Amino acid sequence: METRKRVWIAVGVTLILAVLFLLLALLVRGGFSVGCVFKRLTTFLCPGCGNTRATFALFRLDFAGMLRHNLLYPLEMFYLARIYLVCVKNYVKTGRVYYPVRPDAVDIVCLVCILLWWIVRNVIA
Repeated sequence: METRKRVWIAVGVTLILAVLFLLLALLVRGGFSVGCVFKRLTTFLCPGCGNTRATFALFRLDFAGMLRHNLLYPLEMFYLARIYLVCVKNYVKTGRVYYPVRPDAVDIVCLVCILLWWIVRNVIA
């Protein structure tokens, strides 16, 4: 498959995901909480506990509330976006969706920060 066609497919998938995200934002604008399955099973907070509420706060442009629900939410979203963009870039270049097996410095720093946050938030709570 030629590169130009792969670019259009990647752009199309990205646009569809963006529209779905915006539709979700409109549907849940009032906010609701799903609850963390990990917390129910273990009584510990997971690194992502509060992400749903943080997302709803972000939809309301309540940045302080977003950070109150999960302090590492911006880092987690940056890391997920980075993974998505790397996979899109690899798809455009090779026609295959993959994330490199070997972690780079950004992967290590993000994952160490998330791990430390997980430990700290359970000690504090």
